Amino acid sequence: MTDATLDRIAGALAGMVLGDALGVPGELWPREKVRSRFGRIEEFLDGPADNIVACYFKAGHYTDDSAQAFVVLEALLKAGTVPPAKTLADDLLEWVRSMNGFEINLLGPSSKASLLAWSKGEDAEAVTKLSLTNGAAMRIAPVGCLVEANEHEKLAETVARVSRVTHSTDVAISGAAMVAQAVASAVAGRSWDEIRTDIAAIHPIALVKGEPTWAASVLARLEAFEAMVEKLGDAPSEEDVSLLIYRAIGTGTMTSESVAAALAVALWCRDPWLAAVMCANMGGDTDTMGAMACAICGAKCGISGMDESVVKYLETTNGIDFRALAKRILEARANFTIGD
Repeated sequence: MTDATLDRIAGALAGMVLGDALGVPGELWPREKVRSRFGRIEEFLDGPADNIVACYFKAGHYTDDSAQAFVVLEALLKAGTVPPAKTLADDLLEWVRSMNGFEINLLGPSSKASLLAWSKGEDAEAVTKLSLTNGAAMRIAPVGCLVEANEHEKLAETVARVSRVTHSTDVAISGAAMVAQAVASAVAGRSWDEIRTDIAAIHPIALVKGEPTWAASVLARLEAFEAMVEKLGDAPSEEDVSLLIYRAIGTGTMTSESVAAALAVALWCRDPWLAAVMCANMGGDTDTMGAMACAICGAKCGISGMDESVVKYLETTNGIDFRALAKRILEARANFTIGD
């Protein structure tokens, strides 16, 4: 059990970085522009100079999505619990400043505004309670590696406490919780049908932990996708499914779009490389969708089920050892608590 769990945790981390890095070139470009420029992305590419959000990243490097996930993970491992929001903010601010992140186009709008407030000693809640974007969900996969799959309340509360540093709305917290739950359930070795059931189960638990908003429900959009994809027939093509997600669900930076899209991709592709390629070529928030979808798929197949040459390339390029980090997470799981 321990070896299998370790393998799946490492797979979640490797999948997150895979989807993030492969999705760099066409980030926040329309679908047709991605195709016109690259044809079909099936290899790691530098961010183009004329892509104002991707131009900072070289081939195979992860972006702010995985970077923030690792910052949060280190804070959780150090504390053995969810540290105070101020501590998380300080850790994220240290990373932002190391990247000159407030001066370049690195952060999403909600994260940038809330972290700027934290940096000035201001009350960030004025920003976080209006944050509808995917900044909370994009960095949450490691939380799904720390908490047991059947502990829905603990997982939802952990997600909420981690997220509130930049995002405290119902949609942001529930969307992030669904991603974390999918990872946790995959780490537990559950079937895809069971993962889907768990995603639905945590949604209402997490939803009430956030500021109520008018944002569309991530779960409702996922259900809409499932109903629509059935109409495509028994064996729809990748292009048909990708286009359906792009047109009907949406692939923008809003949680209700990109998180629903990422869950749809993971549940349909069921393979980290296939999910990474679909997201990279989708159009929209390609790297963020890839990070979320591939973390789920990587957790399901384990790092042993991924192409070892791709894993080694990502480790070398980013200076990371997925198995060693997974071992630290596994050792921390038994004693991880959220307190009162």
